[in-house]
Amino acid sequence: MLKKLLAAAVVLAVSSAPAVARAQMGAPQPTEGWRFGVGVGPTFPVGDYGTADKLGFHGLFLVQMPLSNTPIHLRADLMYSQTSHKGGVSGNSKLVGGTVDALYHLGDRRASMRPYILGGLGYYNVKVDFAGTTGSQSKIGFGLGGGVLFGLGVSMHGFAEARYMSVSTSGGSTGFIPVTIGLMFGGS
Repeated sequence: MLKKLLAAAVVLAVSSAPAVARAQMGAPQPTEGWRFGVGVGPTFPVGDYGTADKLGFHGLFLVQMPLSNTPIHLRADLMYSQTSHKGGVSGNSKLVGGTVDALYHLGDRRASMRPYILGGLGYYNVKVDFAGTTGSQSKIGFGLGGGVLFGLGVSMHGFAEARYMSVSTSGGSTGFIPVTIGLMFGGS
């Protein structure tokens, strides 16, 4: 499953390259306005979570809206992530939840490529199946990161981002880094 998701992300990136090049050579594409999006990519467990689990995958759905005429957007996203255990131990870890972020765009709002930073709070369910024994916790978490948004036309944008996410769990936290490649629709 992970190989299929990573292959899909590579195909998306490669197939988007000509459109990105055309958008950059033509008139600047706006990177503002309401939008929704989807993305996929690898999940890198870190800390104690990284000691127990291997590289996994995730899927993301998001809705984003500008705040007035500022470079700040409010973004809400939902994520599903899954990793498997190291050392031949059967089972996996699943993270399901969402965050609400403040997102700040850098640079000219009409640029065809525009970096951004984001951070916010969320709520996640962490479910671990360890050799047939299952445990689950739902806790508050936070995330910080950044990425780049690039115009693929008037109403479609691509994005690539990485975030550090941490969910407070009993006895510590579950830290992971989702790296996401995706598409956003909408905007003006």
